[in-house]
Amino acid sequence: MADRVAVMYAGRIVEQAAVRDLFAVAAHPYTAGLLRSVPRLGETTRSADGRRKRLSGIDGNVPDLQSLPAGCAFHPRCPDVMDDCRRAVPRLLALRPAAAGRTVACFLHHDPDGRPR
Repeated sequence: MADRVAVMYAGRIVEQAAVRDLFAVAAHPYTAGLLRSVPRLGETTRSADGRRKRLSGIDGNVPDLQSLPAGCAFHPRCPDVMDDCRRAVPRLLALRPAAAGRTVACFLHHDPDGRPR
């Protein structure tokens, strides 16, 4: 059991938060993808026609750790990718408004000067 969690992608922390905060709302697209892939207690595992439902996945492939892409390592798989993601590695910054120690490394939460939004 833990009070806080860190989510890592390709050897880097991409999001840190209190467990309850992270499970309530994911700030990083990778975290959101992970949470969509978790089976939910009480949800049916069969579709209306009786076939097994597939869990949601994250498109693309895990990168080769010896040959990471330029910029954010998640950008080739990210549904929210933008030009900054391809050029630079986002820093792990506190979310605004201040969210009790919650940090995220994603340009969705950085302004053009690299500060938290």
